[in-house]
Amino acid sequence: MTTNQLPSTFCWTKMGTESGEELSAIIRRKEWERQLGGGCFFWGVGQSLGENAKVAARDLASLRVVFSPMSSKPKAIDVAPSGVVLWNAWVDACGQIKPLPAHCFVTSRASLPSGRKKESHYALVCFSDSELVSQQENICISPNHLCNLKTNKPLGASQVTSIVRVLSRADETCAAKSYAVSFTAELRSPYCVQLAQPLLLDAGELTEIKAISESGDLESWAALVKCLRSLVVAETEWVQGMLDLGNADQPLYIDNLNHPFRCSELNNTSRSLAQS
Repeated sequence: MTTNQLPSTFCWTKMGTESGEELSAIIRRKEWERQLGGGCFFWGVGQSLGENAKVAARDLASLRVVFSPMSSKPKAIDVAPSGVVLWNAWVDACGQIKPLPAHCFVTSRASLPSGRKKESHYALVCFSDSELVSQQENICISPNHLCNLKTNKPLGASQVTSIVRVLSRADETCAAKSYAVSFTAELRSPYCVQLAQPLLLDAGELTEIKAISESGDLESWAALVKCLRSLVVAETEWVQGMLDLGNADQPLYIDNLNHPFRCSELNNTSRSLAQS
């Protein structure tokens, strides 16, 4: 991808170490999620896009999301959080809580830097036909060449995810204040969702997630996802819902989690919802 091939409007998100996981491990398991979901994966973000993605998508054939590694060192709270939760549901436009697709696995810190319980988290609804780990886009993005779509103002230093408009098409080299592009995907309706039903993970489960993310394979990851996601299902009577992908007859995902799973290997004797 060259600079001139960047969409005039797109979603830009910066990624890094999160919930005690290094970026390479996160991308690896998101690729597994993409494969299990027939191309669909959910990417967790800390802030809502509001109506910006929906507004941008009205005038575009496809709303792209561009992923760039953060240039700064990760914060201590992201490297070694005091707790990690697994999100199991999303809130639709009517305020109804619906389960995330069975193959999706989104985690976050359980608390804010202040120590207060983290009350909200969000996810980008992404789709890609291409393997995430194989995409190496030959481009760098300078924030100075972008502005917020809604406000036309420069991007704030603390903005990690936003809908942006390109101001300049000049070629960029990877200078000190620019960001590389690792891979891209398509954002699909409803583009960005508020998450719900966080489940606090225990030390044994976090160890298992880390081990499989770093040296496992698709089958072992599918088994672990099925195990951990099933823990909350027994505690909640779900209202099964479908996400709108523009085709009423097309499901959001293909459920490929029909693998034997190893709940007996996980310490799930003491479960607690983080919000209880």
